[in-house]
Amino acid sequence: MHVTKVVINLKKIDDTIYLEPLGDIHVGHVGFDKARYLERVKAIAREENRYTLFMGDQLDAINIYDKRYQPNSVKLHEIDDQRQQWQDLTKDLIDIQLSRSVDDEIAQYEYNPKMNTMDMVKRKIKRIKKGENPKIWGLLHGNHEYKIKELTEQYLKNNFCYNNGIDFLGAKAYISLDIRFKNKTLGQWSIMAMHGSGGGKPEGMLRQMRVGNYMDIFLCGHVHQKYYGEKEVMDMDHNDKNGNFLWGRQISLANTGTFCHSMSENVSGYMDTKNEVDGSPIGTATIGINALSNKVNGYI
Repeated sequence: MHVTKVVINLKKIDDTIYLEPLGDIHVGHVGFDKARYLERVKAIAREENRYTLFMGDQLDAINIYDKRYQPNSVKLHEIDDQRQQWQDLTKDLIDIQLSRSVDDEIAQYEYNPKMNTMDMVKRKIKRIKKGENPKIWGLLHGNHEYKIKELTEQYLKNNFCYNNGIDFLGAKAYISLDIRFKNKTLGQWSIMAMHGSGGGKPEGMLRQMRVGNYMDIFLCGHVHQKYYGEKEVMDMDHNDKNGNFLWGRQISLANTGTFCHSMSENVSGYMDTKNEVDGSPIGTATIGINALSNKVNGYI
């Protein structure tokens, strides 16, 4: 798992921020809806208080070595061509992220055959500058990446993250969100985000995610179904001066949608092999957070 902290500084104390994750994009698949993806990229880039998080399966990445491969269901057969198209289509968001980034360094180990040692070397990366609001909160590994040999974790870091100022968040991430106004914290939310695995419905996946996790917001992908729901859980405030120790706390649950149509005419793709295909309209789920009023709402 990966853990990160996101700090958002508001310009106005009553501003609502919106997190609109981009999940299950599947660049390269015949069902990938390029126009709808570009529409949301440009909308998120255009709105100052709208942010995003990449939820995994950025690429379809099904190639000739995969048992799911069908030649006519793949529009870009080279995985790196799919990666480059993702980079090109996401440019408006990446440009904002890079404008808020600075040069930084990380340490890597390099084998020295003469000395038979592992030498530490430094390499340059881009990282969000302290005090800047990250437009992109991170990038998750999806099964269409981690099941493909070419798409190693290091490949994703090198080609999606380090060069674009984006944090790599693995397959499962815990995000501490701190919303501030004039350097004073207005509210904090804990977020669990993961791509997910297995089939079924988002309600079942989100129910499983809640086991052993006490978060405010749960985000999943994988099943390609836009979903938003709320639950009330009981919590305690041990320091309440009026003796009202017990209170109901809202948690928010969302499946972040897809940009890949389930079925394509005249194409026999891997979704055609499934008995049950519960498709969802193309698009996203969005979480709105107002720190001043301590309100969280969801939209699909």
